[in-house]
Amino acid sequence: MTEEEIRKIFKDEFEKFYRRKYPTFQITGGGPSVEHQKFEYELTTNQGQILHFYEGGVGKLASNRSFEIYSGHEADVANGEVTGEGAIAIKLECRNGRIHIEAKSSDIELNGRNISLVAQQNIYLNAGKNIKTFSGADTEMVAGADFTADATKEIFINGGGAVGIHCESEVIHTSSGLDEDMAPDFYQDITPFHDDPIGGGGGPLTLTPPSLSKIDSYNQNDG
Repeated sequence: MTEEEIRKIFKDEFEKFYRRKYPTFQITGGGPSVEHQKFEYELTTNQGQILHFYEGGVGKLASNRSFEIYSGHEADVANGEVTGEGAIAIKLECRNGRIHIEAKSSDIELNGRNISLVAQQNIYLNAGKNIKTFSGADTEMVAGADFTADATKEIFINGGGAVGIHCESEVIHTSSGLDEDMAPDFYQDITPFHDDPIGGGGGPLTLTPPSLSKIDSYNQNDG
């Protein structure tokens, strides 16, 4: 290998390389990384705690035990009176992609005067076991369209003072899974939540089956 070839390799690979070692940490830039593109800036401590920035826009910050962020110590940082008011002391913003927060072995806690969850489309709550809610005063749930409550076993509604069920534009329909056996000729007329027979609505019979009714969709026998 000629001297010119060696100089070219050095220029291509190490021209922007920088490394400086200190007693408890080192700083590197322009070198290769294992998982990403070249380091733009790499600060790594002797204990393996890191502040890394890579070419291509990836950044990493890691500590071995805990990481704490404090803000809002100034007295003039406004708290506001209701949810949504007050100054922003800590902001986490993602313009594209997802925000993923995960505690692999313990819990995630959100504590505050008020907690507001706002979604432009949907909010999903999925628990492997139980979902429990408690409010010291009133609980209100409002749906702009349909509201469905379904339980595989029991639904129990209890009111210490009164229980009211109101339907504004129709009668209140109740039905039982025994209706089909006890009133096979007209059980579908008991509630509009059953499907009409094939070609329903009193029209001529067709070969096109109706869509699955709301009652059937929540009470199908998987067998």
